[in-house]
Order: sequence, then structure tokens, then C-alpha cells
Amino acid sequence: MHIQFTIKCPPFSINKAYYRNRQLTQDARKWRKEFLLQLQDKNIQKDLAAFHAEFDPKLHGIKASYRFCFPSDKLLTKKGTVSARSCDLTNIEKLVQDNIFDNRFNGRKIDNIIISNLDIDDKFIIQCHSCKILSPVEGNYLIQIGIELLPLQEHICPFQ
Repeated sequence: MHIQFTIKCPPFSINKAYYRNRQLTQDARKWRKEFLLQLQDKNIQKDLAAFHAEFDPKLHGIKASYRFCFPSDKLLTKKGTVSARSCDLTNIEKLVQDNIFDNRFNGRKIDNIIISNLDIDDKFIIQCHSCKILSPVEGNYLIQIGIELLPLQEHICPFQ
């Protein structure tokens, strides 16, 4: 099984998400709220529920794919090189992943909406692919997400 959906917001770096005492910053809370509310779209929720129902931890691993779509002026400098404003790729994966997978967000109320996500431990992710690309929608940030079930025995093997 494979599901895909898009969240319309800029990525948020884990480097800017926490105070020194590991408390989430106000900007990070605002970003998480926006992300989680978009995740409540009825079509996304239907796909997440179907994925969750089919997932068997004894049989499956998960492949997560993230495409971080940036406006051209945020991804590239005027010289055409990758801009520092586009964030380190691995630093923008974690918060997205937590919002999709982490069960601590389930049942929370945001703006009188009860939040629901995939509710599968992200330890089951055995493959992850991420990339930064130019946004297909001029001037807009998008996060395109793909989640796929993988047969566990076919994808876990020792080095040879």
C-alpha cells in the first residue's frame, strides 16, 4: 500500500524548534498546529486510516518519502547555488515525521478539532528518501509526502 498527500506550509528546521530546555518555541508550535490541522483533511484521514489498518508490524516496514518544495528565491541564490535559507535536509525531516507518525498528537484538540495522525511508531521506517526541489506552484512552499508499506523480510538483510 502506498499513500501520498501534500501539506501547504514551509518546512521547519529542528534547529529552530526548541529552546535550550527542550521546550518547543512559539514559532514551532504555530507551524505544528498548521501542519496538524491540514493533516485532518478528510481524504488524508481516509488514506491514513486505510494505511494503519493494513500495517502489520510483524510483516511490514515503512518507506517514507518527503519532497520539500521551495520557492526559487528560497532554494537558490542569485548565483544559482543552493541557498542557506533552504535548511539542512535532515533537520527538516524530523518534525514532519513526528507530526505524521507520533501518537502523542492523537486526541489533542486544536481549534475545536480533534487531531488524528497515522499513530504508528516511526521506528518502523526502514527506508527514508528526502529531497529539496523547486516548488511546482510558483512562490509557494509545499511538503509532498509518500508513505509505503514494505515487506519486512525483503528489505531487512545483513551486509554481504
